[in-house]
Amino acid sequence: MESKVESTKKPILSARQVGIAAAFGGCALAIILAGLTIPIPGTVAVTDPRELFTTIGASLTGPIGGVVIGILAAIADPSIQFVSIFAHVLGGIYNGLIYKNVSWKFKDNKVVSLALWAAQVLVYYFVVMVPLIVFGLVMFFPDPEYGGFFSLLSAIEVGAIPEALLTTAVTTIIMAALPEKYRRPLW
Repeated sequence: MESKVESTKKPILSARQVGIAAAFGGCALAIILAGLTIPIPGTVAVTDPRELFTTIGASLTGPIGGVVIGILAAIADPSIQFVSIFAHVLGGIYNGLIYKNVSWKFKDNKVVSLALWAAQVLVYYFVVMVPLIVFGLVMFFPDPEYGGFFSLLSAIEVGAIPEALLTTAVTTIIMAALPEKYRRPLW
């Protein structure tokens, strides 16, 4: 007789996950290809609305979906392609792991779940993405004009504040509006 634990175990990777990850990543790629980017003054980094797709998509499809989305979201980045891929892939893995293991755990209390979602997105920006981008810039594109790690980190984090707040607000509204079956992690 099969136990309930074994019968409800989801595969690590499914065709549905890959398809949804490709769709979310494709939307992020389309934003870059359409040129919907805004340079952050004093840096080579840009800000754009692709994070709406990367945060939700990677959260739903898990770490493997996050890798797919991260690659698609950054492959055509106009200025710092390798650094952007590095940061978006690791950011996708972060979102996949954190959503399933933190925010989703409180699905029965929607207020707590949404507060944790908002915290997840803010941490994604200011603890994961921006520091990874700065690390990549300092390691792969050293330039005295940028200053050191911390001065560049400060400049990019300040430049990312509007995008982070807007992405947090919009994705929280989307997650609040989605029925539970569409907010469920796919992995």
